[in-house]
Amino acid sequence: MKKLDSNTNLVMFTIGGNDVNFSDIVSQCFMIGMRDPATCRQNIDGANSKLPRVKKQTLDILQAIDNRLDDNAQVVIVGYPRLSSKDNFTLRDNHALWTDSYNAGAAVRKLGDDAKVIQSDLVSEWNKSHPSLKVTYVDGVINSFDGHEPDPSFPLVNPHRWINEFFETEGQEDQNGNTHAKTSWDSNEFYHPNLIGHEEIAKLIEAKVGVPSIKSPKSNGEDIDIAFVVDSTGSMDSNVEAVRSKIHSIAEETSKKALSYRFALVDYKDHPQYDPKNYLARTDVAFTSNISALDAGLSSLTYEGGNLGNTNASVYSGVMQAVNMKWRNGVKKIVVVIGDAPPRDPEPGTGYTAASVAKAAYDVDPVSVYGIDTGQLNSTSFQTLVTSSTGTTANASSPDQVSDLVNKAISSELNKPFAWIQGPYVAKVGDPVDIDAAASHAVSGSLTSYEWDFNGDGVYDETGTSPRITHTFTEEFSGVIGLRVTQSDGQTAVATTQVDITDDGDNTPRDQDNCPDVSNWGQTDYDNDGIGDQCDPDPGFPTQDKPGVCVVGENCPPDSGTPSTQPTPAPSGGSTPTPAVTTEPTKAPTAAPTSTASKRPLPNTGINANRLTALAILGLLTGAAVLHYRRKATS
Repeated sequence: MKKLDSNTNLVMFTIGGNDVNFSDIVSQCFMIGMRDPATCRQNIDGANSKLPRVKKQTLDILQAIDNRLDDNAQVVIVGYPRLSSKDNFTLRDNHALWTDSYNAGAAVRKLGDDAKVIQSDLVSEWNKSHPSLKVTYVDGVINSFDGHEPDPSFPLVNPHRWINEFFETEGQEDQNGNTHAKTSWDSNEFYHPNLIGHEEIAKLIEAKVGVPSIKSPKSNGEDIDIAFVVDSTGSMDSNVEAVRSKIHSIAEETSKKALSYRFALVDYKDHPQYDPKNYLARTDVAFTSNISALDAGLSSLTYEGGNLGNTNASVYSGVMQAVNMKWRNGVKKIVVVIGDAPPRDPEPGTGYTAASVAKAAYDVDPVSVYGIDTGQLNSTSFQTLVTSSTGTTANASSPDQVSDLVNKAISSELNKPFAWIQGPYVAKVGDPVDIDAAASHAVSGSLTSYEWDFNGDGVYDETGTSPRITHTFTEEFSGVIGLRVTQSDGQTAVATTQVDITDDGDNTPRDQDNCPDVSNWGQTDYDNDGIGDQCDPDPGFPTQDKPGVCVVGENCPPDSGTPSTQPTPAPSGGSTPTPAVTTEPTKAPTAAPTSTASKRPLPNTGINANRLTALAILGLLTGAAVLHYRRKATS
């Protein structure tokens, strides 16, 4: 929850599955060698008993979100599908003295139905009593997936499944409507939506929530974070005071052009070796939309230190202090340096140079550096930094000009196009990577070109007119890739995102990877032999049921004794089609896979929109909610 920015306007998640021990239900009710009626019943009963608590915990999470976000924010809760395609899948255990039977198929389906009712009720209760934060429940998942759930009957699979069954991943639909999947021994993949399922969930979200107009960012402005980096040595008093006296009007001007804004304040002096009162840089005000806090921060500065003759200052440390602050994801970012002395290049003590600071600014998606020179700030090295970061420098001949130049710098950035690369990406050397920059847009006119930097060196390797490109990395790489977009009036903007290209397609360090030559992000090891399941010739998964356990109508002997008196759950409402089955591919764990699935960019499972800032995680753990949010994702 701490990672949820207060300016977030959409939070989306599923919740509750892990709280009712979803993975135990799947393994104890459906997986050969682990399933049996008693344990399945115990897990289902336990899950049912936990549903009221999950409801309360979900309401607590909604309250925490409401306390953190503005009144115009929205939450979307996405429902779950059922986890069995069959209403009648009865486990039997033939003991020496009695027989225990349990209809796991009906019980699991009913649990899904009951969870839907609980979630629908809690959303209704919330919206009646909390008008400030609207919560939307995407309840169509359970019906949309009906007939596309996993087939619990080993070794058969549902040929029209939208959920990974055991020992598979990345299911896709062929031209005949049948699902084909890749082999996977990573249990983290089992019984989660496959590629088809993710696409179907995205459609439901889009239909329920809608997609804002593509014109909205042009007409309503952009979001921006602005960090003031000011020289606080003795000669700068009047110049910084000129900014402080106009800071409220600067904020007012910014609010006319931006959807949202935040300000931060960093000051710098020089290396302590030149004056004991010096320090390289410090943060005075973290990012805030509270202008009074920024005003107070500017008022608190002390103007002392420096060096004899005011020949240089620790400008680079000031910029780096700002670059390393907590910027919002997916907003325009600028540093406004106000100073009268140039940087030392390299800077004593830190070794910073124009090139290293520009690279750091580039890597954070990126930060544009603007300079307001009240004396001799604009040296050749400082101009290199500014130009490399797509900023500009302006000269202030008197303190009265400083605030106007600040406004011009902010306006200049807001008039640029918006560049965005969907990411991050993890892939294997030699595998094609589909890179998506469709959220980029022009502020004026249209985008005319997309330039791609595939190694993060600031040099553009390929130019085109499409926001999507496929690139194959021929060697290992960990860093950012870049994009520069140009709009009709010639103005440009830059975006970066993290890319990890590894020898095996996951980003677990090789010396810690239990399958160093195979992509296995989950690092699962069922038999705990130190060899990951994905590359283990014998991962140890059971191949037959426990003694006495069978499935009625499939592999139980004709006479299985006296049925248990344990009640069997009533079938879920509505007719349930029993899908046709196929024996290819089989779920039988007979051998380790001979080929591995190449790592590809994860499909966009969330809503496509211009200002949706918090596409949160699937499988959110109640009580440990970590909301990962991104702002832009358009197609």
